[in-house]
Amino acid sequence: MNFLDEVPQDWAARPELSELRDLFVLAYARPRAAEQLAEAAGIMPGTFPLYDNMRITWRELIREMGNQGKLRALVQKAASDPVAAAYAPRFREMFKEKPTITLPQPVGSSDTWWKGDDRSPIIAARLHSERLMERRSRLLPIELAKWIAEAAPSIAKLRLRFGDTLAHGTGFLIQDDRILTNHHNVLDPNLGMVSSVIAEFDYEEAFAGTALVRKGAVDSITNDADHDWAVIRLESPVQRPPLKLGTPYDIGLDDTVVIIQHPKGAYKQFALEPLAVRYVDDQRIQYVADTQQGSSGSPVFNSQMQVIALHQAEADMTVEIGGEPQVIWRNQGIHYSQLVSGLNRCGISFLKN
Repeated sequence: MNFLDEVPQDWAARPELSELRDLFVLAYARPRAAEQLAEAAGIMPGTFPLYDNMRITWRELIREMGNQGKLRALVQKAASDPVAAAYAPRFREMFKEKPTITLPQPVGSSDTWWKGDDRSPIIAARLHSERLMERRSRLLPIELAKWIAEAAPSIAKLRLRFGDTLAHGTGFLIQDDRILTNHHNVLDPNLGMVSSVIAEFDYEEAFAGTALVRKGAVDSITNDADHDWAVIRLESPVQRPPLKLGTPYDIGLDDTVVIIQHPKGAYKQFALEPLAVRYVDDQRIQYVADTQQGSSGSPVFNSQMQVIALHQAEADMTVEIGGEPQVIWRNQGIHYSQLVSGLNRCGISFLKN
């Protein structure tokens, strides 16, 4: 039986439920949009669960629609909704007997992971205010839009197979036949080593033409568990420009980041955040910019579209702001210097800024 039809729902045994919740959060981030979708799927009047947190709202709505026997209809409505077109293929996958999952990201406790100044409620409150009220200029040069479009074709959705389990991630070219991604995308502690990799370079909502697809040679993978990177050789070179690693500029607090990614295995998208960087050392860069699981292995760019990090993980932490508990969040990428030294150590050639 497909998980959409199972009642009662078992969230511990069915990771598909959490996967579906996160897809809904991405596609329908506002309460009214979620309510309209539920109404279109035939929810009983007066049973829509509304919480301040949309993750909780969607979790409870999935449970409610399951109890009413209408969860399948809810997913069908989402899969055919033009508003959520970027996620339509992922919603359709939910009807399969074994939908694609998202591999877990390696995140420790916030005490050891969270190192920036926004651990302080005072700083966190100020940052939230600045982000919401836009007290700093967010104007950016028009050339940035051109640079993003030029970089995007070198970034691929990775379809990963671990035996009979399907998963997804993101990677990008560092040579015409080499893709850089995360170690945790190719070696899962529970599933073992990846058995098949397919790179889809043109998995985009508006793409027209013949899509570029390459198979990866899994027996050629070079990986570094300590710094969470891996390089996969493609079965044949591609006519796409490799991305250069590094920057001649300093990386500092409040720097802009751009992340081109396949969140939750969806169509290619990008996040652009002018006030992003919250912490930097020679190992990691931590920043606030929208990502999701499935974005692991994405390139993190600065405002000059130079690769400064390999996106790895996200985490949240609760602080007290104005007497109320508030969740603050950030993402983490592997500093390009660690990638450069690791690739050099393994004799893997690449381009560098």
